[in-house]
Amino acid sequence: MTRHFGDPYAVVADPHLRRACELAERGRGTTAPNPLVGCVLVRDGEVVGEGWHERAGGPHAEAVALAQAGEAARGATAYVTLEPCSHTGRTPSCADALVREGVERVVVGMPDPNPLASGGTTILRRAGIDVVFAEDPRPFHELDLEWLHRQSTGRPFVRAKVALTLDGRPALAPGVRSALTGGAAREFAMRLRAHADAVMVGTGTVAVDDPSLTVRDPSGAPAARQPRRIVLTRTEQPSPDRRMFHDALGAVTVLLPDTLDLDDGLAAVGAVGLGYDIERGLSGVMEALASMDVVSLLIEPGPRLFGPLMSAGLVDELVLLHAGGLGGEEAPALFVGRQQDDPSTLRRPLRAVEAAVLGDDAVTVWRPRRTEDGNE
Repeated sequence: MTRHFGDPYAVVADPHLRRACELAERGRGTTAPNPLVGCVLVRDGEVVGEGWHERAGGPHAEAVALAQAGEAARGATAYVTLEPCSHTGRTPSCADALVREGVERVVVGMPDPNPLASGGTTILRRAGIDVVFAEDPRPFHELDLEWLHRQSTGRPFVRAKVALTLDGRPALAPGVRSALTGGAAREFAMRLRAHADAVMVGTGTVAVDDPSLTVRDPSGAPAARQPRRIVLTRTEQPSPDRRMFHDALGAVTVLLPDTLDLDDGLAAVGAVGLGYDIERGLSGVMEALASMDVVSLLIEPGPRLFGPLMSAGLVDELVLLHAGGLGGEEAPALFVGRQQDDPSTLRRPLRAVEAAVLGDDAVTVWRPRRTEDGNE
C-alpha cells in the first residue's frame, strides 16, 4: 500500500477508522516532530466528534474530538489511528482525557512505539474501558511512515525526487537548467513539497537552477504554509544573489561543515547557518536535520548529491518523474557513483511500489527492497 495516488485508506474495513485516517492526513506537513493522528467519536451510531492533530504543541486529535462532542462523549466509542498518549508534555495525556470524559470503548489503529508516550491502552483498560486494535496495522503504519522511520532510526525519512528523460538523463546539458516535465508533473512535485517538513538541494543545483523550493498553486501564488528550505554545501557556499534568499517566503538554512562559518553575504540576506559533522559525511547531515525536528525530508538532488545519497543507502523513497523525450549521450548522467562489482547481473536494491500517468508524463515510486526479516 502506498499513498501518493488513489485512496490509500480504502483497505481500512472500519469506516470510522478510515475517516480517522482521512482526518489525520490534514496535519501532513505541520505536525513534526509529532505523528499524524485522527480521532472520531461515535455514540449510538452517530458521529459526535472529530479531530486531528494539526501542529506540534497544539491539541491532540482526541482532545479536539472530545471538545467537539462535549457531553455526548460519555458512553461513546473513540476511533483513533494511534494509541492515545499516556504522558503530559506540552499537552495533557489523551488516555486520561478519554477516561475523564467517560468514553466506554476505544478502537486503535496501531500501538505507539514511542516509549515516552506509549502505555495509553494500559491506562484505559485499568479504568474499565474496552480497547481493541485494528486487525491490520499496515494502513496506519503507512499513514505515519515518516514518523515511524524517525522513531526507529533517529533520522529523517528521505524522499528523493528526480525528473528524467526516457534515457535517464536529469538535464539536457551540463550546467544548464532543463525543463523536462509538464504541468501535471510539476503540480505533483508541488504536492510533495507541501507534504514535507523540509526541502533540500545541493549548492550545485542552486547555482544552475536557481530554484525557489517553495510551494505554489497552478497560478503561481505561494501557499500559506511553506516547508523549510535547506541548501547543503561541502566547500562552496551558495551565492546570496539567488532568488530563494530574496522572496520573503521564509529563511533558508545553509547546512555547512562544522569547520566553516556562514559567509557574511548570506548572513546579510537572512540565511541561517547550521553546522554538521563533516567527518560523518551525510550521516552527519542527517543528524543535523534531526536536530531541527525534520521528520519528512524531500531532497531534489542533482547528480553530485544523488550518487552519494544512493551509495550511502539514505534514500527511503525515490520518486522518478519520466518525461517523454531523449537527452542523448552528451546529456549528464544521474548516477555518477561507483560501478557495481558484477556487471553481468544488475543489483536491484529498490523495488517499485507505485506508478501513475501525470498528463503526458509518468511517475514511478521506489522503496528499498527488504527481506522477510525487515532488513534491506
